Amino acid sequence: MERSKKIQGLRAVAVVLVLLFHAGWLPGGYIGVDVFYVISGYLITGLILRDKSFSFTNFYLRRAKRLLPASFLVLGVTSLAFWFLAPVISRAQYSKDLLASTWYVSNYLYAHWQNDYQNLGATPSPLIHFWSLAVEEQFYLIWPMLLLIFRRQVKWAVLIVTLLSFGSSIVFIEHSPIFAFYSLPTRAFELGFGALLYLSGRVILPWRFSNWIGMAILVFGGFAFNNQTSFPGVPALLPLIGGGLIITSNNSSRFLEMPLLQKFGDWSYSIYLWHWPILILPTLYLQRELKFAEKLVCIALCVLLAAFTFKFVEDPLRRAKTSGRKIAISAIFSGVFLSSVAFIMNANSASALDLTNVRQQPKIYVDGCQLDKQAIKPKETCIYGDVTANRSVVLFGDSHAAQWFPAVDSWAKTRGYRLVVMTKSSCPALALPLRDNGAFKARLCDEFRSNALAEIRRVKPALVIVGNFEHYSGIKSSDYSSALNFPFPYLLIRDTPWPNRDIPSCLTTKQNCDTPLPSTISYQTQSIFDPIPSLCDAKKCPAEVDGLVTYRDQTHITVDMSLHLANQLGEKIDSLVAR
Repeated sequence: MERSKKIQGLRAVAVVLVLLFHAGWLPGGYIGVDVFYVISGYLITGLILRDKSFSFTNFYLRRAKRLLPASFLVLGVTSLAFWFLAPVISRAQYSKDLLASTWYVSNYLYAHWQNDYQNLGATPSPLIHFWSLAVEEQFYLIWPMLLLIFRRQVKWAVLIVTLLSFGSSIVFIEHSPIFAFYSLPTRAFELGFGALLYLSGRVILPWRFSNWIGMAILVFGGFAFNNQTSFPGVPALLPLIGGGLIITSNNSSRFLEMPLLQKFGDWSYSIYLWHWPILILPTLYLQRELKFAEKLVCIALCVLLAAFTFKFVEDPLRRAKTSGRKIAISAIFSGVFLSSVAFIMNANSASALDLTNVRQQPKIYVDGCQLDKQAIKPKETCIYGDVTANRSVVLFGDSHAAQWFPAVDSWAKTRGYRLVVMTKSSCPALALPLRDNGAFKARLCDEFRSNALAEIRRVKPALVIVGNFEHYSGIKSSDYSSALNFPFPYLLIRDTPWPNRDIPSCLTTKQNCDTPLPSTISYQTQSIFDPIPSLCDAKKCPAEVDGLVTYRDQTHITVDMSLHLANQLGEKIDSLVAR
């Protein structure tokens, strides 16, 4: 009984960590998910191995009764709220999220789309938190078979699987960190760790302070970790050990057994389901970040809804004596219904404002010449403009250089220059002291820059056109100016204003979508093109200029706007290549 209470209290701690993280108040609170995984691995392994007459059918039916009703309820209510609160053009993307969440494959969807959960620059999907539930459900599909097939050597089998998963996590952290964060193969070791706790002969730690040491470890991880931490990998061992110390402790814990924490433990699953949509949907409607007091209200609402969900949905249906046939039919019907909602959402995603071309990215994104986070070498095939010309210019920098590709490509074609593209997401042309940030690894950026500079020296262009985002975390304004020391002829394109909210989505609402005038960096160079006078007036930077939408997202100008400014940029380039 004491162990059950401690585990319930530990569930409460885990969900509070996640709540504080998503509210923006605890940088490493995402480790609460890892604690949940340890608990699940421990309990599920025990449940399977203790059942001498184990039935796969009964096991999966129990999981369905326990997990699906609350999950489908939240998906349905969130979809209804999203329909009324979110911009119409967001429905197409949401429909994919809903479909993937309904069938518990959203983790791979987000991995494929390179959604960095730790470092989301734009407002993410209200359903992105379903990735962790998808990992757990996928684990439930495989784990019983593994345990029963290797029943006689179950300890060794679980140990090997856990070590292999841990090793794959370390490898993928370096080469594909987004996949490492979301996938079952790279997360299974956390559930396997919980299984090993059970299989270790149900070892009980007699240490008097095991519970408090475990809690201290979790609190430390919550504050010490952040979006710069390579996760899961080795850092994930910290919450695993912290949770493991509590689970295996022989001592009771007055703190974890407090009535309030026990209630939070009961509600933890529903809290997890509700908290993210409730925090995100208001930001989609308001088109801004929530204030502190607003977040408190959202969290209070989340807890209230969770309490009602547990009392009227979770617990009654879990206890109900329902035939396997009815459970299966209900689950399938609910899944089909939510899938239908997803298709309806997609079919009704058109905006009254025609934004078909607004979202369009420059051609180099389609061609793969705008390199992703893991690439370190420019592609030799990324040649545009007049490809037959014997003189060249280079476009070099991050996505804020790439946004000018349509304009530079147009100039190169009319002036008879080959255009060589060397751009990579989040990697500025300037040698700035960048930090790791989620899936972004600064060393990869440094390697790319070094390789690009070597290629520029080989190409010997008439001009290198460089561009950079000017709001990298931890970088001072003086750093941008002092890093401007290229050993070749260059033109620096000053950064465009940063709306920091999705402008196309905003334009589908009746809100003011204009951006305040930016503070500019004083570059000590004459070789500079400043687009701000063309994008802003004396008081603001409008969301539409000369009948064109200015931005395609929360930070990059549209293809049409780039082409609109092509003549102005071309005149500046002409003045430099003519020298």
